[in-house]
Amino acid sequence: MEQIVEKKKTLNGVRTARVNTDTKRIDDLKELYRSVPMQLDFQRVRIMKEVYEENVGYQQIIKRSKFLAAVLDRKDIYIDDNLFVGSMAGSLNAIYTHPEWNVVWMHLENTVENSPTEEDRVANEWALNYWDTRSRKTRSEEIFQKRYGYSPLPAVESMLICSFHEWPGGGGNLNYPLVYEEGLASVIKDCKERMNALDMRLENATKFYFYEASIIVMEAMIRFSHRYAKLAREMAAEEKDETRKGELISLAETCEHIPEHPARNMREAMQAHWFAHLAAELEQVGCGYSEAYLGQKLDPYFQADKAAGLLDYDDAVFMFQNLTIKLNELNYYYGAKVSLQNSADTGQTITLAGYTENGEDATAEMDYVIVDACTYLGLPQPPMSCALTPKTPGKFIEKVLDCIATGVGMPQFVNADVMVERALHLWGPDGLSLEKSRRTAIGACVGSYPQYETGHPVEGQPNLGKILELTMNNGWDPGTKQQVGPKTGDPEDFKVFEELYTAFEGQLQYCEDVLRRFAWISSMLDAEMLPCTWRSLMTKGCRERGIETWNGGANYYTVSQISVGQVDAGNGLMAVKDLVFDKKKLTMKKLKEAMAASWEGYEDVRKMCYEEAPKYGNDIDEVDFMVRRVNDSILKAFNSVDGGGFYLDRNWKGGLDQYTKSIHNLMGKFTGAIPTGKYPGVALTDGSLSAMPGTDTKGATALVLSAAKGNDPVLWTATHMNCKLPPDQLDTRKGREGMMSLVRTLFANKGFHIQFNVLDTEKLRDAQKHPENYRDLVVRVAGFSAFFCQLDKGVQDEIIERTLQHT
Repeated sequence: MEQIVEKKKTLNGVRTARVNTDTKRIDDLKELYRSVPMQLDFQRVRIMKEVYEENVGYQQIIKRSKFLAAVLDRKDIYIDDNLFVGSMAGSLNAIYTHPEWNVVWMHLENTVENSPTEEDRVANEWALNYWDTRSRKTRSEEIFQKRYGYSPLPAVESMLICSFHEWPGGGGNLNYPLVYEEGLASVIKDCKERMNALDMRLENATKFYFYEASIIVMEAMIRFSHRYAKLAREMAAEEKDETRKGELISLAETCEHIPEHPARNMREAMQAHWFAHLAAELEQVGCGYSEAYLGQKLDPYFQADKAAGLLDYDDAVFMFQNLTIKLNELNYYYGAKVSLQNSADTGQTITLAGYTENGEDATAEMDYVIVDACTYLGLPQPPMSCALTPKTPGKFIEKVLDCIATGVGMPQFVNADVMVERALHLWGPDGLSLEKSRRTAIGACVGSYPQYETGHPVEGQPNLGKILELTMNNGWDPGTKQQVGPKTGDPEDFKVFEELYTAFEGQLQYCEDVLRRFAWISSMLDAEMLPCTWRSLMTKGCRERGIETWNGGANYYTVSQISVGQVDAGNGLMAVKDLVFDKKKLTMKKLKEAMAASWEGYEDVRKMCYEEAPKYGNDIDEVDFMVRRVNDSILKAFNSVDGGGFYLDRNWKGGLDQYTKSIHNLMGKFTGAIPTGKYPGVALTDGSLSAMPGTDTKGATALVLSAAKGNDPVLWTATHMNCKLPPDQLDTRKGREGMMSLVRTLFANKGFHIQFNVLDTEKLRDAQKHPENYRDLVVRVAGFSAFFCQLDKGVQDEIIERTLQHT
C-alpha cells in the first residue's frame, strides 16, 4: 500500500482525514504489541475498594454499575499510533485483576507482596480480605455442601470437572451494532421512559434498579469517549506534523460523536464497536465475547464512504488491521491454572459468509477486507469462521485458503446448513424464526447461537477421560487417592461389556450431577453478586423485560458446558470391549495392573491397547459409533440432572458445547493411564471429533467420515475437529481442491466443523528447542489460534503428535 496524502473531505458534515495506509505503520504497531511484556495493573482493584466502601447498602446491580462507571471515568488512558483508542488497562499489554470471581490465585501468587506501590498493596489486601468469603468460588462451594450434604471438591481436585468458578465466561455475540446504529442517547431515553412508566410496587423493584443501573453505565460510556476526544485535541494542539494533526482532530470528532449518537462513517462505526466490546471486557473480562457478522454490519458504512471518495479497499484493510491489533491487546489473567486451561484464548470470533435472512449468500466486501487484514498480520485474534454454504463465492473461498496457507489455522469452516437446523431445533420452540436461524453466528470458539440475543450461563467442563479412569477403578481416583465417584462395581467382576458401559454411565451421571448443581449455584450467585448491566444492554430482551441477563432477561439461552475427552472415552471403551470381552486377548485383571503401573513393565499390554484395538478416525463403524454412543450418553446424563435449572419459566433446551480450548492438556495432567494406551499426564485428545494423535492411519477422508458419524451436531451447540496437512498443501490447485473436498465430504454427511493446521512438524519441534527463532509462529490449538512458543509444552507436544494427513 502506498502512502496517501491527507485529503480533507466531509461525509454527513464530518471532517474525515485520510490516513497513511502504509505497511510500516502496521508493522510498527504489531512489533510494539509483541515486544511489550504483559503486566498486572492494580488500578481496577484500587477503584473497586473505594467504590465498594462508598456504596455500602446499595443494591448490588447499582454498586456494580457505579464501579464500572468509575473505571471508565478514572482509568488511565493513552493514544498511540493506532487509529482506534481504548485499552484494557492503563498501558499497552497491561491487564487488571478480578478478585470477585476467585482470589485463590492472588493468595498463591502473592499479589499483596508483589504490589508495586503502597496504595496497590492496601487495595490488594482489602480485595483478598473482602472476597475471601464472598467470591463466587468460595460461596458456591459453601452452598453446595449445605444443600447437597457432600463436598464437590473431590470432583474438582481430581479434575473430574474443571472448575468454572475461577474465571468468567464471555457473552457470545453481543449487540454492538445497537451502539453505532442507534446511539446511546436514544437508548438512555428509552430506559428513562421505561423506568418512569413503572408503578412503584415491589414486583417492579428489580426492573427499576436495572434501568437506573443502565443509565449510569451508558452515561459513563459517553464520558469515557469524551475523555479520549479531549486528549486527542490536546495532542493535536501540540502536533507539528499536519497529517498526524488531521488524524488526531478526526479522532476527537469521532469520540465526541459516538457512542452517544449513531455512526456517520466507517471509522466512527468501528470505534463505537470497539468501545462497546471493550466495555463488555472491562465489566466482566473472559473468553467468548465474539463479533458476529462484523464485516457484514460494517459493509454499508464502507460502501457509503467508498462512494463518497473517502475510502478505498486498501484503506479499509488498513483500518481493520488497526482494529485487529486492538483485539489482540485484550487479555486477562486468573492465575496459572486458568492459563493452562485457556492458553490466553479470548474467543473474539468473527463469522464470515453464511446466509442472508432470505437464504441468499451473505458474503460482503468487508468479509474480504477482514480476511486480507488478518492474513497480513498473522496474529491469533480475532478467530475467523467461514460459514460455508453452497452459495459461498469461489473467490471468497480462495481468499480463505490464502489465509490458511500462512499457517495460522484459520478461518475455520463451519456448516451453515447445520447451524440453521440446529437453531430451529434448539430455539425454534422459543419462537426463533427461520429467517433468524439463517443468521445464527459463531460465538466464542465454535458454538453457534442466535446473534445479539442469547444468554450464556457457564457450566464448566466434564472430563470423559477421568470418567473412564474412575469406571475402571470402581470410582476410586488413583491420582488423588480418594473415592471420587460412586462405587459402580469392580470391572474384574463384569461378565459382559454392557456391565462396564453401565458403570461408565453411572460415573458420567455422577459427574453431571455435581457439575450441573454446582453450576446452578454459581449462576444464582452471578445474578445476585455480579450482575452485568452493560452485557445485558447488549443482549436483546433484557432492556425490553427490564431484567439482567443472569436473571433471565435474554430472548434465548444456551448452556456453556464444554465436554472434553469423549474420543478418549470411546477409544478406551472400544479397547476393553475388543481385547477383553470380544477377543479375550487380555484379562481385565492384567489390564488394570498395567494401568496401575502406568504401563511400566506392561509395554505389551499398552501396545495392544494403542495399536491393536480399533481406533476412531479410520471410518470403522464399530468404534465410530462407540464415540457416538458416548456422546449420546453425555446428553442423557446432562438432561437427567434434577433439582434445579437456570430459568424454569422459559422454554429452553441448552445444547452442550464440544471443544477443548487447551483444557484437554490440563485434564490430561490429572488423568492417569486409561485403556487407550494414554500415559499418565499426557494431554487428552483435542477437540471433540479429532482423532487421538497417531491413531488415524487410514487417511484424511476416513477421518472426516468418522467425524460425521461421531455425533449429531444438531443436538449440540458446538462440535470441533482438527486436521493436520502438509505445509505445501495449498501451494497447488490440486492441494486446494483436496482440502475443499474434505470439507465438502464432511458437510455432505452433516458434519459441522473442521479446521486445518498446515505446518511442518519438524519446524514445530525446532521451535520447541529454539523458541527465540519462532516468536511469531502461530498454530491452531482448538477453536482458537495461539503463539506456539507461549503454549504449555503439553499442548505443544499434542499438536506435534497429531497425525499428518494427506489428501
